[in-house]
Parts: sequence; C-alpha cells; structure tokens
Amino acid sequence: MTLSAKEHSSPWATLSVLAATLAVVVWLRHDALDTYWLQTRHSELGLSSLSDDGIWDGGVRFTGALNKALAAQQEQLDELGNRLTQASNIVLGGREFLDRSHPSLATQPAHSANPQSVVATLDQAKAKGGQTAIALELNKARLTGSMEPLLTLENLAKPELPPLNDDGRIVLTQQDKVLLVGDSMMQGVAPHVARALQKANIPSVDLSKQSTGLAYPSYFDWPATVQKAIPSAKITVMVVFLGANDTWDMVLGGRYERFGTEKWQSVYAARIESMVKYAESQHVRVVWLGAPNMGREKINSGVKVLNQLYASQTNDGVARYVSTREVLGGNSDAYQKHITKDDGKTVTVRTDDGIHFTRDGQVMLSNLILRQFAIPAVNVNKSS
Repeated sequence: MTLSAKEHSSPWATLSVLAATLAVVVWLRHDALDTYWLQTRHSELGLSSLSDDGIWDGGVRFTGALNKALAAQQEQLDELGNRLTQASNIVLGGREFLDRSHPSLATQPAHSANPQSVVATLDQAKAKGGQTAIALELNKARLTGSMEPLLTLENLAKPELPPLNDDGRIVLTQQDKVLLVGDSMMQGVAPHVARALQKANIPSVDLSKQSTGLAYPSYFDWPATVQKAIPSAKITVMVVFLGANDTWDMVLGGRYERFGTEKWQSVYAARIESMVKYAESQHVRVVWLGAPNMGREKINSGVKVLNQLYASQTNDGVARYVSTREVLGGNSDAYQKHITKDDGKTVTVRTDDGIHFTRDGQVMLSNLILRQFAIPAVNVNKSS
C-alpha cells in the first residue's frame, strides 16, 4: 500500500503549523518567556536581548497594547456593573438601603448643596482612595433630583483595625475577610485555613501561586497584587507565607546581585515593607509566616536570611511575625522530615523534595495560623 502525496506530507504540514505558531508566541511574549526562565531556572534564557531589534520589540509592544486595551475594557464593564447594581439597590431600597448599608450617613443632618459641591467632594475622596458610600449617595442624589445630604470626607465612617483580645489574638467576626498570600507552600496550607474559617462564616480569599516570591517581580509582583486585592475584596487580615523561591540572586538594573548582600537585603526588605505598610494603611492586620527549615542546604541557609528580614519588617505592633520552624521540628535548625508529637506518635510532615508539606504538615501549619485568631466557632487543636 502506497501513501498519497497528501497523506505523506501531512506530518510535515503539522510540524510547519506548530513551528509557525511557536514563532508567533516567541515574537509576542519572548520577554515573558525570558522572565519565566529566570524565575524557575535562575539563569537567563537570552530572549530579552531580542527586544533590541525593532521587529522583535514590535511583538512586545503589540502584546502590551492588547493587554492594556482588554484591561481597560474589563474595567469599564466592571464599573458599569457596579453603577447599575448600586443604582438598582437605591431605587428599590431608597433611604432604607442607604441607612442599612451606611448607618453613619443616616444620622447626618441634611444640607442644601449644589451639584458642584458634591462633585468636588467626590473628586476629593477619589484622590484619597474614595469610599463606596460617596458613590451611593451621589447616585441617589442624581436619581431623586436632590443633592442632599451633602457628603464630606469628615462624615464618612473610618474603618478600624480588627481588635486584639487579652492574649493578643486577632478577633475575627463574620464582617472580616482574610487574604491568603504565598507561594506553593501556602497553596497546600490555604485550603485548610479557608475551610476552618468558612465553618465560622468568615470569608477568605486564596491568592497563593506556585513559583512566586519577592525576588522576581517581573515574573509575579506580589506588592502590586496585594494593593489591588485588598481594597477590591475588602480585606481586613492578610496572611503571608513566602520564601521557597527567593534564596537566589536578583537581577537589578540588568545585573545580577548576589543573594544576601547588603543591597540584596535592602531591596528585598523594601518589598516586604511595601506590602506591610500598604496593608496597614488600609486598616489590615498582617500575619507573616517565616519559612521553615528546608531539606536543601542552599535554601535552608537562605531562608534564615529571609526570616530575619520578615521579622524586622513586621515588628510594629500591627503586623506580626510567626515562626514555623518550631511547629515542624522543635527549636533545632536541622531539617526534619518526621517529627514525634506530644502523644508519642511519629508523623511525616515534609515531602521528599525537602520543601513542601504532607497533609499532616499542612494541618499543623494551618492550626498555627488559626491560633493567631480568636474565633469562638473554630476549635483548634493546640497539640497540632
């Protein structure tokens, strides 16, 4: 049996299509591929240098423009949806909806005001971060034909930090929302924390993402991600668990900066501080977990440096540093794959890669996080 010319050429046609597709992907995202390689392999792939050529740079500019256009369109759709929802709630609920949503505004006396005054107040608030209440009241004024009552920044209820109880734990209620931030270490722990909080009807948001950290913001920018997530999700507590991907040299100004140097630590500490200070500016308490002992010597020695930086940037009384080393192996600096619990039972807490955790290890770390909170509905086993 002989193959026809069409059948004989089909594998080559497929390979040609795949090669052309790959070429287009590299043209569009060679900078992202280079960054990914740097993050995962800690060495340069060399594709970024292609951007020096006008043709290759065109791919990056085209991708950037497309992403910007799509983001702008999505932002407009989100804003339209929010306005429609707010307007509908006000039309259906009237004053009752406003009183229920923002009781502090309901007690303010009415004042005559012209549209320019309220718009000026709105612009003033927008420049300082804004408040949903302003948008609600402005929509109500437009719908009813009245610009009363006049809102001022002083009339807005100021959020407060979640309180601490007598033993220093953060008191959580159903009005709080917990943000879980971290790398693949947090990915294994976060679901346990989220389920426990859910039992107490406390919502949480899990943004953990593998292969991320603070050393390579060009790959994934945690400070920027946090600054977007906290106000949009109305977060009141943020828990951070990072470090497994950060014990490497950085690329600063196009040059490698060796891990642990004074400059390296200064840059890394600034990134920690940016996350902590932004959270605190939004009345969010921060719980920052230290990295545990690691089964790989280079990473194990590196996380000691990271933990010192985490601790130094979270000692202001609002944020707190929580060591994980003791939970997974006592006070020793040595890595332990198996530990003996108080009841005499030996359990495996680490996986074969020397970094991640078994289910027992995940539960122990989850309980460590939950012990930072006062949640009457959640019974945390203190022996875990």
